Amino acid sequence: MADAEHGQGAAPAGTEPPKHRKKYVLIGAIVAILLVCLGAVLMKQAIRQQAPPAVPQAAGETGIVRLQELVQAHPAYGNLQKLLQERKELKARLQESTELAAPLAVQPPEVEQKPFDDSVWQKNAQDVIGRRAEIERAQKKAAADYKASTEEDYKARRDAINAEYLNAILNIKIKLDNREAMKLTDETVAKLNADLDDIEAERSGRQIALYRDWQQEIEGYAKASVEKDFAASHEDIEKLQAQRQAEAAKAQSEAQHRDIAVLSEQMQSSAARQQQALAVQDALTENEQQVLALESKILNDIVPLRAQMSPRNMSRPSASMQQMSRTKF
Repeated sequence: MADAEHGQGAAPAGTEPPKHRKKYVLIGAIVAILLVCLGAVLMKQAIRQQAPPAVPQAAGETGIVRLQELVQAHPAYGNLQKLLQERKELKARLQESTELAAPLAVQPPEVEQKPFDDSVWQKNAQDVIGRRAEIERAQKKAAADYKASTEEDYKARRDAINAEYLNAILNIKIKLDNREAMKLTDETVAKLNADLDDIEAERSGRQIALYRDWQQEIEGYAKASVEKDFAASHEDIEKLQAQRQAEAAKAQSEAQHRDIAVLSEQMQSSAARQQQALAVQDALTENEQQVLALESKILNDIVPLRAQMSPRNMSRPSASMQQMSRTKF
């Protein structure tokens, strides 16, 4: 029984008990943690050695800040800011004035002649066409009136010509109608026909001449009736043409004067803008001189205080500021 219990509690040969194994694992973990901490410490020291010292830079920045505070504490600092703002505004005005005051290209005004000549020609053409139409209407009316008053006389003269040839024509036609009863030969019939043609042709010729003469009388009367009106109309048209040419020349001259007035106004406006730009430039020059003088005064006034801006006094900046406020510039 005792042997059995002893055999069960003993560890097998060649193996470690579980209690010793846990001890080794714990020791290994502690060693690993120590190695990691050591590496972190070494890395931090290396980084510190490589980084540049920040103390001088901070001191320089502090000195600049203190110098700026001294400038701002100067009693004339407000005036300097006003002058700087005024300079900014003057530069903007100068830029605007320079753009507006560009040199004006002056050219002599020229008014084209052709539009005025075309206007005169069109009006003259309308006058000529209108007057001609009036004369033609008057001439046609005169011709119609003369024709109506002379038509009866024309017809009477035409009938008188017919009467002169009527008997001869009737005799020849009677013979031709009764040629069988009268036993006329063919030669006689042919001669009668020829005589009839000659008589009718002579009658027609006289009637045509009478009609032509009558038409010429009508046309001559119509022309004569409007001849005075035509001459007066031609004279009026010439006067109107001369008047319109004078009006066109006047209109052209007025247009030229208007152009000259506009050009003169533009030149005056350009000159005024140039004068304004020069005035702004003078003001800007004076402003810049005032700024330089005031900046020089401020810097000269704070020179005695710059020596007090040592690293020892950087920790007490209020002392310099208090002395600045007590100093009379």
